[in-house]
Amino acid sequence: MIKKILIINWRDIKNPEAGGAEMYYHEIFRRMIPCGYEITVLAHSFKGAPACEVIDGIKVIRTGNKYLFNFSAIGFLSRNQNQYDLIVEDINKIPFFTPLFVHRMRLHMVMHFFRRSIFRETNFVFALYVYLMESMVSLFYRKERFVAISESTSLDIQKFGISRDRITIVEPGIDTSYFYPSQPKSSPPVLVYIGRLMKYKNVQFIISALPELRKRVEGVTLEIGGWGDYMDELRKIAEDKGVTDAVVFSGRITEEYKRDMLSKASLFVNPSAKEGWGINNIEANLCGTISLSSNVAGLRDSVQDGVTGLLYEPDNIEDFCDKAASVLLDPQKRELLEKNAIRRAKELSWERISQKMEELLKLYQ
Repeated sequence: MIKKILIINWRDIKNPEAGGAEMYYHEIFRRMIPCGYEITVLAHSFKGAPACEVIDGIKVIRTGNKYLFNFSAIGFLSRNQNQYDLIVEDINKIPFFTPLFVHRMRLHMVMHFFRRSIFRETNFVFALYVYLMESMVSLFYRKERFVAISESTSLDIQKFGISRDRITIVEPGIDTSYFYPSQPKSSPPVLVYIGRLMKYKNVQFIISALPELRKRVEGVTLEIGGWGDYMDELRKIAEDKGVTDAVVFSGRITEEYKRDMLSKASLFVNPSAKEGWGINNIEANLCGTISLSSNVAGLRDSVQDGVTGLLYEPDNIEDFCDKAASVLLDPQKRELLEKNAIRRAKELSWERISQKMEELLKLYQ
């Protein structure tokens, strides 16, 4: 019987670089604690963090650093794996290869694989390293069980030779009580992006498209919430495109300000080159705002094109501006999409998603 679960992930929920992957496992598994599960997370340490603490009932153990954590994790598991009934490996960039040395029951969670998109994000040497490590999944994980957060991610997993019947889709949830329309819509219209400012997130595309969109939609501006390694470069791009007066960089934002940003937005934009799902699209939907997203794996799962939002051809400024203008200049069309988006988003509560994960674990009993 499964009672004690160890989750291995590079970051824990308090890590300054924590993102959607960390929120995903934290929100799901913390809701399973009242059902009798004991949850432990193994993650790398960061400046100022204690070696061990309890967060929302989850025991967090930190070891090693962000660059060598995969080796630290191997050492920890070699010594302590027998304390747990199930080892959950979050495969994020670099696998831990648990099938080679973990002899307890195993489950593997995947947000998305980078594959060739990693070469857009970092230097060639590190990108090649990540690419090759991901490729090893086809060698060592064929007989494993997986959780994918979307149909797109499931298809990516199958490309490594894993059969569909070994994959369960468990979509991310959302706090349906916290996100709601907290502010009226801005006028003139405002595009909003919230997320990490990394190169592969492709926010530079939105900035580059803004001059053309402003020709079609008078006074439209862009507000960017979040931080990351690419922020300085994005500021330079805004200056080069002559739109510094139309782009606001809000930096790190609180959850309350995030809700207000999403509520005031005329349109949430998600230009990422690769995602597993796109939870920020759903957060925007609950706040009464539709998303205009790049038609790539993951985002096409969280956005139902023409129903709850719109998809545009990746890196196509003309198509992006056409789609944006079609809703910014047509309030009735936008209102219909907003109603559909809110209705669908309310179905994705974390409570419902956590129950789905618990049902999956019963297969191991």
